[in-house]
Amino acid sequence: MRKLSFIILLLITNLALAQDNLSELISAGENSIKEKNYKAAVSSYKHALEISNTDTLALNGIIRALTLMGDYREAQKYAEDAIKTYPDNAEFIFRKGIIHNLNGDHEKAVEEFNSALNLKSTQNLKIRILLNKASAEFKLENFTGALDDYNQVIELDPRNANAYNYRGLVNYRLNYFIDAVNDYNNSIDLEPNVASTYYNRGMSYLKLNEKYKACVDFHKACQLKYVNACKMIVIECSNQ
Repeated sequence: MRKLSFIILLLITNLALAQDNLSELISAGENSIKEKNYKAAVSSYKHALEISNTDTLALNGIIRALTLMGDYREAQKYAEDAIKTYPDNAEFIFRKGIIHNLNGDHEKAVEEFNSALNLKSTQNLKIRILLNKASAEFKLENFTGALDDYNQVIELDPRNANAYNYRGLVNYRLNYFIDAVNDYNNSIDLEPNVASTYYNRGMSYLKLNEKYKACVDFHKACQLKYVNACKMIVIECSNQ
């Protein structure tokens, strides 16, 4: 009886140690990603998966790290394996969509993002899926689809500066220049030091024949080191 109790205690102790090691490795992987040391992150997550090959945090981490490294083939392999184990996990399907997007296969990316949206997820994840889906739609020149995605993001997060900025780009491509300016205004209110937003608003003002306002924006963007804005000052603003 004592021997059996000792064995059970030993098993519990080993399990606890393994869990501690797993948590430490996942934490190390996260820190390596923050430091942009993706090779080290991959190593940490691989060791974590040796302890538990179905751990969702370790799987998600290695997919992210490999994607950031640019090793899309290996990242996709881990994503597909994760989806086989967790077919209803929106995060893994979302990650697979990102890989397709980065590989230039935007149609497949949209399919994956739509699949992820049909699954249960947090609001934060839904926002990230919609932002990436909108990016894929934009690259496919499906501007109305991208506009709908950004509208949904803004409904979920009315203070998302990126969503206003990118929706401004979509409205610009749809020739909705007043709407584009309004989007850039909102983006600038939320994040006032993003050079590209001033440049984009300046381009929209040009389309509205408001050259003075456009040049004010080009000067601001140029001060913020946006080279294209400096070029537009030479081209459009010599008399301003």
